[in-house]
Amino acid sequence: MFSDVSCVIVAGTNHTGRRGTAMSDQRTHDAATADKGSRVFKAILIVLALTLVIFGGWRLVDPVGFYTFSGLELPDDAGLLSEVRGAGGIIMVSGLIVGLGALRHAWSRTSVWLAAVVFLSMGLARLLGIALDGSPGADVIQGMAIELVLGGVALFASFKYGDGNAQLGRSTDGGT
Repeated sequence: MFSDVSCVIVAGTNHTGRRGTAMSDQRTHDAATADKGSRVFKAILIVLALTLVIFGGWRLVDPVGFYTFSGLELPDDAGLLSEVRGAGGIIMVSGLIVGLGALRHAWSRTSVWLAAVVFLSMGLARLLGIALDGSPGADVIQGMAIELVLGGVALFASFKYGDGNAQLGRSTDGGT
């Protein structure tokens, strides 16, 4: 009885007696889909990470230039410059962690959520500032819009790819 089963397994046939081409085709399709999902997810993480590292780093090393770029004037006050640099450091390090998620699968879920939190909190805080203080100017509003869009992209990526199933070709519907 066991010899019949082992012959089927060794021969690589399925229950119809044919070679397992349908299963192989499905596995190939699943692997290709997972690979595409993984590449898209990594690309999103890289864009989010670079944005955070570049703008956070700029704010850290050249706060006056960063604010000038935004159409704002930053006074030469050591306390204020220190606060701006501190925020820049947090943003830059967040970008490094998000980038780590593009390189190491184990960090990808944390990374995409961190990106969503950072971008959405900055954008929503600016929106609150507009409601409380008035319009800060077109350049800051444009920055806020970009932050909200990138935060939305991070949320989308988290729900679409961030559970690890898309990257590994696993079904999310409870099936195989």
